[in-house]
Amino acid sequence: MDKPEAFLTALQMGDSFFPTGAFAYSSGLETFAADGLLPDREGLVRFIESYLVGLVARSDLIFVKLALLSATRADVEGIRRLDHLVHAMKCPRELRLASMQMGRQLLQVMKGLYPASLAPRLGQGLDRRELKGHHPVMFGAVCGSVGMDVESTLLTYVYATVSSLVSAGVRLIPLGHSDGQAALHKLKRPMTRVAEEAVRLFEADIATFAPAIEIRAMQHESLHTRLFKS
Repeated sequence: MDKPEAFLTALQMGDSFFPTGAFAYSSGLETFAADGLLPDREGLVRFIESYLVGLVARSDLIFVKLALLSATRADVEGIRRLDHLVHAMKCPRELRLASMQMGRQLLQVMKGLYPASLAPRLGQGLDRRELKGHHPVMFGAVCGSVGMDVESTLLTYVYATVSSLVSAGVRLIPLGHSDGQAALHKLKRPMTRVAEEAVRLFEADIATFAPAIEIRAMQHESLHTRLFKS
């Protein structure tokens, strides 16, 4: 696959129209809103910045990168190991299930669109229960399999993550769509920074620290009224 088509494929995978079910998850944001901790657009931006630093910059993005590199070598065993590692690191049940559901849905679509890629083999691994199917690993593996470069893949993944959270915030706070676009604009620099840093990071750098977000993600299961699955 040539580079422009590979890039368009990554954009397709990260688009809100792609049926991963990302629109159904708020990653703990709904609990913050229910507790009155997200009163406005600035509060949403602060939440997403914390989410990026604590749960994406040195975790999900590194898994995306390492899975992409493994896919370029057709190293399915390496992808399996990364998938199990990210499973062990996602402590809140709802965040773990959301990641698995999104990754499985991504593979389900991509193995039909690109039967010559690694997606069908990874799908077989899911069927045999050798894989959990976590989204950052599956996203990186498919991007590597279709010829995407590391930098563009990381930017695409982080933008899709942030866009999904902004969309959830627009519905929860609530905000107008212009506020949502302003939030996305303000988050461009943090998105760029964490993606550029992830290019230089490897497995030994993997770490997460976002206790407030993880605790509220756990509390989300017991909210009296819920719009989102997480």
